[in-house]
Amino acid sequence: MSSDNLRNSLGKDFFNAVAEKLRPRLLAYLYRRLADRGEAEDLCQETLLEAYTALSESKAEAAFREGLFQIASRLADRAAEGAQPWGESSLEVLQDYLLEHEATQGELQETLESREEEYSLADHVDFCFTVTLQSLFPRERNTFLLTQLEGFTAGEVAGVMGASPEEIEEKSASASESLRENFAERCSLVKAGAPCKQCRVFGEWLLGPEETEEELRGLPLQPSVKPEATFPKRLQLVSRLDPLHNGSDRFHEQLLQLLRRALGEKGLLKP
Repeated sequence: MSSDNLRNSLGKDFFNAVAEKLRPRLLAYLYRRLADRGEAEDLCQETLLEAYTALSESKAEAAFREGLFQIASRLADRAAEGAQPWGESSLEVLQDYLLEHEATQGELQETLESREEEYSLADHVDFCFTVTLQSLFPRERNTFLLTQLEGFTAGEVAGVMGASPEEIEEKSASASESLRENFAERCSLVKAGAPCKQCRVFGEWLLGPEETEEELRGLPLQPSVKPEATFPKRLQLVSRLDPLHNGSDRFHEQLLQLLRRALGEKGLLKP
């Protein structure tokens, strides 16, 4: 084998190994940015195809990872162009929609049974997190995901997004505060009496009261006199979960499609 062919082979092996390792995180990042499974999967594939050419000379995994997310960030910016944030009460819109359309409840249960899925409260916390992220403006959402969930430094994200480190730090802090306040006011797992009780309602419907209470006790989110203190625990929980490959991912994908339909019917989502 010639030296050029050997280098090409080694480069291809490096790309395949690192791309395969990073693909789940890349796909989760794109899904949480866009809240659309199909679009996230398409952009993930497009990112990897572009990266194969653009990053073929990269010899360090860290540099490859930063370059990969830079490509994904740019493609997601293009896909999200013109999109407006969802309202902070999006989950309540979904709740109202399900109450108004009883037939959909049977469809949801059928999805679990036909795909042999099992509803998980932890997965629903992750679903809730993805939906709540959509209340942020796209640039804030991107900054938050890259710094708080993907572990990039402000300097690295500045390179990815073409901004200053100071701007990245400001937007990350602003996004964190908005999300913290939203969860503290709306999530009944954090603040007793808060309006959103989907985790418990779905759990009792699909698992039963006893199983639901047992799983709730296992979650790191409990009503507290300082509900904002649970936000870092929520981040730790969702960072360990794969939103697209879990025990109830198709069930939650169906919920997301219903939510998009409900928001569209209310004129709250651009077609």
